Amino acid sequence: MTSQMVNLDKEKFWQYSVTRYAKGDVAPLTLLLQDQHGVNVNVLLLVCWCLENNAVINLMQLKSVIDAAANSDVQLKLHREKRKAARPVSKGSNLSQTSTDTSQSGGEHNSEDGAGKSTGKSTANYEALKEQELELEKKQQEAIVKAFCQLDVHRISAPPSGDKSKVLNASVAALINAYGLRENQEARSLVSQLIAQLP
Repeated sequence: MTSQMVNLDKEKFWQYSVTRYAKGDVAPLTLLLQDQHGVNVNVLLLVCWCLENNAVINLMQLKSVIDAAANSDVQLKLHREKRKAARPVSKGSNLSQTSTDTSQSGGEHNSEDGAGKSTGKSTANYEALKEQELELEKKQQEAIVKAFCQLDVHRISAPPSGDKSKVLNASVAALINAYGLRENQEARSLVSQLIAQLP
């Protein structure tokens, strides 16, 4: 096996993330890992990119990437709560039954006033908050890519048999250890399900 340095372009990674997030069960799995286990969705998408591109990111490198994302995490979390609070709700719907919502997911609900009409102002406000959140996510990704490109991350050529398990295990182990998920069977199962979504 040979290795070569990996470089990542922020626009290409953004497009990769938007595309990957929309496929299969990637969105709900990443949201469960975010909401129930504190894993950053953009970091998860970076690990997915590494797996798909035979790039190996080790624990110390991944911690550097997580640290770069941490600066914007607080702002993103506050904005996400503001957006969730502004979410238009259909008349008679139960908020506790509403699925987790992020800036990149669909399933929006329109609120209705007492006459059963949609309140366009609340929907417009919610949509504006979603767009703002997407911009915050993109800025966080830029910080992640900048940190990633400063690291000595290598791409390993796949062995002739096509077995990617060594590359897969190294990057996934880094993710599991960076977020302290080693003893968390549910979180590890979600990570496995997410990996199964990758081509």
